[in-house]
Amino acid sequence: MKCNRWGLLLLAGLLLAGAGRWLAAAQPAAKGATDAALSQVDLLAVGDWEYLEGNPPTTARAMADYAAARDRPLQAALLLGDNFRLHLKQGKEPQLGTIFEATYDPKRLNLPFYTLLGNHDCESDNTRIEMAYTNEHPDSRWKMPARWYRVDLPAKTPVVTILMLDSNKSEMSSKEWQAEQQWMENELGKPRGAWTLFAAHHPLFSNGTHGDGANLQKEWGTILKKYRVDFYLCGHDHVLEHLEIDGWPTSFLVIGGGGGRLRADGDGGHGPFSRSSLGFAHLAFDRRQASVRMVDGRGNTVHEFVRQVQRDK
Repeated sequence: MKCNRWGLLLLAGLLLAGAGRWLAAAQPAAKGATDAALSQVDLLAVGDWEYLEGNPPTTARAMADYAAARDRPLQAALLLGDNFRLHLKQGKEPQLGTIFEATYDPKRLNLPFYTLLGNHDCESDNTRIEMAYTNEHPDSRWKMPARWYRVDLPAKTPVVTILMLDSNKSEMSSKEWQAEQQWMENELGKPRGAWTLFAAHHPLFSNGTHGDGANLQKEWGTILKKYRVDFYLCGHDHVLEHLEIDGWPTSFLVIGGGGGRLRADGDGGHGPFSRSSLGFAHLAFDRRQASVRMVDGRGNTVHEFVRQVQRDK
């Protein structure tokens, strides 16, 4: 194996530009802030960076510009798979590190990048190289300690719990796939933050060319509903989408505008927002409310919404 709700809580009106919800979060713990001080967590998320020589890093630059315009730093970024289209080489100067550092400005985006595997990362030896880089370069912003892993922000008294997942079932054995699902349930049974996020590469729902993921709906949907997971973030389709599905407690975000060739955004019938565009998402959380802003490759906000924490989890 190469790689091992139009109805929910869309609140009336979109957030006003510059509203308080988008004020920068407190300094991260690495710079001296305590867990108690970090009452809001801010993340950037993007999928399908798909680095290939010659592709301009439009979205990465927009992310750096966006971060620089904030008064205080973000806590982390999530890379949602399909990180590379080329076959990585490993040598004295690791190609992954050279490309990553050149793409994501280390000064303006000085934060951990929690990363997961997409289908293109399962090609060649990329899976092993991407995971090995984390262990070999522990001070790097690039973080992929395993094929699936948990992130709590902040670590001690989390506001947000994120499960970084491997949705590449075709590249895994039946035993590995079952082990991941058991791990998901085990982690969700433990204490977690006010907000729970799943991050993976493949969508459960999408208006894009790949469409809905019927198998993931069946196999992971039970877990999402049982534990009332708040957000599911993914890429795979090169579009920006916010989807609310009747009967699901989860807000579905397709954030595949990282730099891969754009694809048509089809009429899958899901809403409220869907667009074929480069771009990324900014998610801001406190213990009562979450705010999501989708930003295109030019730095323009194209969609935003808020939702309240689920009290019946």
